Amino acid sequence: MALPAQPSRPRRGAPPGRAVGARAAQASLAAELAQERHVTLELQRAILPLHDEPFDLPGLRTVVRYLPASRASRVGGDWYITAEMPDGRVLLAIGDVAGHGLAAAAGMARLRGALAGLAITGAAPERLVGWLNALVRHVSPEHTASVIAGYFEPGARTFTWAQAGHPPPVLVRGAFAAPLDPPAGILLGAGEEPYERAVTPLRPGDLLLLYSDGLLERRDRPADAGLARLVAIARGAAGPEQLAGTALAALGSADAEDDTCLVALGVLA
Repeated sequence: MALPAQPSRPRRGAPPGRAVGARAAQASLAAELAQERHVTLELQRAILPLHDEPFDLPGLRTVVRYLPASRASRVGGDWYITAEMPDGRVLLAIGDVAGHGLAAAAGMARLRGALAGLAITGAAPERLVGWLNALVRHVSPEHTASVIAGYFEPGARTFTWAQAGHPPPVLVRGAFAAPLDPPAGILLGAGEEPYERAVTPLRPGDLLLLYSDGLLERRDRPADAGLARLVAIARGAAGPEQLAGTALAALGSADAEDDTCLVALGVLA
């Protein structure tokens, strides 16, 4: 005698309605992230000029390179300024706002705009960085940021600069290359300690590389190792174009977690 058919058991897993809801939530989140990235990139492009070709400033040949992070969700707050001042000096700055996304890009816009305006006063670099620190502490206390800011004087060929927790510039002089000794200065937003200045004499043919920490830091490589590698490959660079290209080729990565900004400068005769 045939046994009566057993009722089929329902398959384990989320109910159909719940699965559809989860997929819809994921799609909505992906759309929100894509929209935020689009807005962030548009903000960067509107505020941060990018140059495909080398350009000249008083006494300097300048090359700028910007390498975005590999992950779409990690658009950062890297920024730079290269601008001739009314007194003939050249304002040079590079910075990085901690974090990613729209908040970091907004912080980048705030700091870059503030520095560009404050520099018109002709104030010393350590005062400029101190004012930026006050801005971060009182306007954006949830963020920290790093920066190098200073002036290149074409006649004297000197770079007078201050820094706040930023990786040091690398000086290249023929077969010699080394990071500059940084003046004292903590991250913007990290405290109220005073900032100091450094004066770096330069010669015709010297190269100076400013960069954000995205060039050095990787999961499998500490920043110190990245800096040592950068110094090693910078030796003997023939000009700012070669210096920037070599640095990105050797240290840039398809797996970069953060944006990378480079400003390579060649001192003209």
